[in-house]
Amino acid sequence: MATSAAARAERERQILNHARAAPMAPRWIFTLQGWNAYVHEMIKRPEIADSAPLGTPVTSDDPRLRYNAHLLLVPNPAFDAALLKTHRLLLANRNRREGLMDRVIDGPPGTGKTFLLRAIGREFQTTIDEVRDDQIPVVHIMAPQDADNIVNWVWAIAEFLGLAPAPLTEDEVRQPRRTPDLSQPVWHVLERRWTQLLLVDGMQRVHSDQLVPVLHHFDVLREQLGITTIFCGTGAREIVRAARVKADGLSEAHQGLSLRAPVIAGEDGREHKVLPQADPSRLPVTWLDPIPLYDGDQETWPSVLCGFEEALCLHRLSPHALVREAKYLHRRTGGYLKLLSQLICQAAVTAIEEGIEDITRDLLEDIDIGG
Repeated sequence: MATSAAARAERERQILNHARAAPMAPRWIFTLQGWNAYVHEMIKRPEIADSAPLGTPVTSDDPRLRYNAHLLLVPNPAFDAALLKTHRLLLANRNRREGLMDRVIDGPPGTGKTFLLRAIGREFQTTIDEVRDDQIPVVHIMAPQDADNIVNWVWAIAEFLGLAPAPLTEDEVRQPRRTPDLSQPVWHVLERRWTQLLLVDGMQRVHSDQLVPVLHHFDVLREQLGITTIFCGTGAREIVRAARVKADGLSEAHQGLSLRAPVIAGEDGREHKVLPQADPSRLPVTWLDPIPLYDGDQETWPSVLCGFEEALCLHRLSPHALVREAKYLHRRTGGYLKLLSQLICQAAVTAIEEGIEDITRDLLEDIDIGG
């Protein structure tokens, strides 16, 4: 049993490490080339000895500037749990022909939903690429601006795959774009290249009515090609649920279930039908909230700050520079990962440029992150 538990812990550690190893330079991620660059470029902490000596001017190409400006995925209980749960869902889906299940990532803006979505795709593709590199295991799109037409959703996938024809002249750029139906070419590539995961971000811009026809298209991709879809965005849970009810006519289905439901006698002496508790319109949801701060708790907010401390690359970073400011940092950011990462990354860049090489309260107070 101990050996089994140790092996499981080691495997979970490998999964989380794959997801946390992020690329250095941002590239357009909604194309196959840009996504693959994101998956395969590994971030590496610069060696202090290789950077500009302390007290000398720092140039714009100093690797520590680029490194410290990057958003790192530090140990975070909510993220770690979501990565592992999704890993197991995708593993189950890969090994079955029916009954596959999609997933939703939801929560307030600024809690790291997009970052988590991409970390999931990154970890999944990394495990596939270790076995074979001729697949396109992951497709990552944003919900289209004009989401009423299913053709526009397919076009977004086609653009990722490099199938959408680009304008050749300036006149073509200025003309309204005609969006052809690329369903067949997209299907062909997804099938031939063994795509297994579709990441859909930006669901907060979509109305449930707009999603209704698209859900049936995604259903076909899942049922015939084995493609799992993860929907991401603030309000995505209710948007997808409402669309599923409308798409499948679940209200009528539930009426039919109620007619066949068993009848029991209640305490009031009347007969009552026992309705099923499960709701087929609801997908498993990963909900991200702002990171809390509890008195005496070292597993949530302080552990995140400790992760940033260990990742930073500064000549004179004081021990516990961030952890000792835990209450202040939580008050500044409200526990929102977006605000926290901006505050820390901007402070680190400023510390390098100004030669301070440390993060202090005065430096943090000089950084404007809104909020």
